[in-house]
Amino acid sequence: MADNVITFSVSLSAEEVLAMYRGEIRRVMVVSDTGLRIDINAQHFMNFTTRQGIHGRFRIVLDSSNRLTRMEKIG
Repeated sequence: MADNVITFSVSLSAEEVLAMYRGEIRRVMVVSDTGLRIDINAQHFMNFTTRQGIHGRFRIVLDSSNRLTRMEKIG
C-alpha cells in the first residue's frame, strides 16, 4: 500500500510552543485540507519553531499503518 500524504495549516502562538517545550501540550490536533482531523505528537513540530511560534503549511507522510514517517514545511 502506498504512503498517504496529507497537507494542513498550523498557527501556534509562542506561548503555545513554550507549553509544548514544558510538556504541558503533548498533542496537536490539526484539520487537513480535506477536512480530516489528525492528532499529531507535538514533538514533530519542534524543528519548525520560531520566536513567533509555529505558523505555516505542512505536509505529513503516513505509512500503511497510519504512522507518521515524515513531516515537512511547505510553501
